[in-house]
Amino acid sequence: MDDKRSSTKRYGSGPDKKGGSGGGYGGGRSSGGYRGGSSGGGGQRRFQTKLVQTQAPEDLAEYILKVLAKEPDSLMFERKSFGPRRSRVSVKCDPAVTGRLIGKDGRTISALRNLIKAAAGRFGKRVDIVVS
Repeated sequence: MDDKRSSTKRYGSGPDKKGGSGGGYGGGRSSGGYRGGSSGGGGQRRFQTKLVQTQAPEDLAEYILKVLAKEPDSLMFERKSFGPRRSRVSVKCDPAVTGRLIGKDGRTISALRNLIKAAAGRFGKRVDIVVS
């Protein structure tokens, strides 16, 4: 095989190669090339987001939970902040309403958590939702 061409093995180093840069597609896994970072630090994120001081994800979570409950007066919300990037929205309600919020096999609350996770990620935050 030519020196310019790489072997068909894409990742890792083989006996015919020196170093751990791997074959085609811009290097192997050890170089961190497929995640966008040049150093193999592992803790780097692909896109750095700036921290924005906003309560929008928490407000969105409360709004959606009120709509799902059909009885917004039966819900009690508690917000707790764990620093600038992390917060928790706790919801207390009647057992009948809890079933509606959680949904069948937890699909409703799981979808809501994913939606809030995406909304909070735009602001560089993480918001947890707890239903009790």
